[in-house]
Amino acid sequence: MRITWIGQSGYEISTNTTKIVIDPYLSDVVNRIANRPRLVEAPFSPEMLTADAVICSHDHLDHFDIDAVADMNRGLAFITTNDCKEKLSELGFSKISVITVGDTITVGDIKITAVYANHTVDAFGIIICADNRTLYFSGDTVYDEKLFEIAKYSPDVTFICINGKLGNMNVTEAVHTAKKIGAKINVPNHYGMFASNTEDPNLFTEKINNGFIMEFNREYELEEILK
Repeated sequence: MRITWIGQSGYEISTNTTKIVIDPYLSDVVNRIANRPRLVEAPFSPEMLTADAVICSHDHLDHFDIDAVADMNRGLAFITTNDCKEKLSELGFSKISVITVGDTITVGDIKITAVYANHTVDAFGIIICADNRTLYFSGDTVYDEKLFEIAKYSPDVTFICINGKLGNMNVTEAVHTAKKIGAKINVPNHYGMFASNTEDPNLFTEKINNGFIMEFNREYELEEILK
């Protein structure tokens, strides 16, 4: 399995046969609407996005990027919430699967399960299983002891929000949650995109023995992260 961090909570995940994209933020819509410019250039244009499925964990602009989605290929398949489904349908997309906590969808050789998240809107976290590895993506969530139940999936790697604003865990909460889940490696995310809503990922890795900071827009072999 290969994985690339494309900014904020966005990732590309590929096996030899399947590719999915999680929460791609590829425009500057948050600046257009809320005067918060992006701090890094988009790694590619929305028109260039290719995937067997795009997962949008909830209807916030940095996870469901309405400007970017409007420019994407209408043949793309989406896995998302009811709120996002309505907007996708209005834009002319037809391959839309709504997923709620506990549901599992298989795309190619990747199994996708929606798990609990506690956010300001309807949202889910994501368990990805492929190539005999399990990954957990928190999406956006505040600290909640229900998140500790992710441990039952025995994830090899967690990708966990640390910014501590706008309905997300702060560093201390993220570290405690990661320790309770017990993954081999813990990757901080949801930082570095907006000056008003960021955090230093080193504060996370300094407090946990098995932290790993991914470089923006660099493709990693998963085993490289797990070394």
